[in-house]
Amino acid sequence: MALDRRPGDQMPPERELAEQLAVSRLTVREALRSLAARGLIELSQGRRAVVREPSSAVLAGYFSVSMHREPHSLLELLAIRRALEGLSASAAARSATRTGIDLLEATLGRMSSAAQRLDAAQPGSAEATASLEDYVTADVAFHGTLAVVSGNSLLAQLLEGLADALGQAFRESVRGHQARGGAHAAVVQQHRVVVEAVRRTDPAAAAAAMDRHLTETASDLRAATDV
Repeated sequence: MALDRRPGDQMPPERELAEQLAVSRLTVREALRSLAARGLIELSQGRRAVVREPSSAVLAGYFSVSMHREPHSLLELLAIRRALEGLSASAAARSATRTGIDLLEATLGRMSSAAQRLDAAQPGSAEATASLEDYVTADVAFHGTLAVVSGNSLLAQLLEGLADALGQAFRESVRGHQARGGAHAAVVQQHRVVVEAVRRTDPAAAAAAMDRHLTETASDLRAATDV
């Protein structure tokens, strides 16, 4: 079939596509531009379109746009995270190496340091803004590292694709957590419980710890929407 193409393959000429799909060449041209904008194909002047390798950037772009347009998508993303990150935590507990645990500890340390500065900073100050970004960056890194440590490459790629969306969601979580009067050191402790379960090679405990963390995150996100 004309559309049965693998990464690196050229797409058929516009004329051929138009005939097979029974549409105008203008429609085909606009469709190709749309696919190129989504990172699915590559367009070059004077050459036929080429199918691109799958990239987490495509997923990242979709989720980022959705979250900007639909505030309720924060909780929808959280529902997806419950499935993905429960799997990530339990798989990490089964397959984590000493190096993997060290990586988790390192990201947790950065998150803890940023949390302490964020808790101590005057709201609205430059220090609070800088600490928030450090905290969110470390938080995203933690969840991404956990997926890598799990040994599931597809899961790691999915979490990588969600990184920008997770950053947006984590900022809202912080806002909600502050509205609830919570300290960010408590959130760090939730992550620490996950790491300890991974260290003990206890998949059920790791998944349960992640689920408890995401339950608290849900409360933070709901609080953020009420602010």
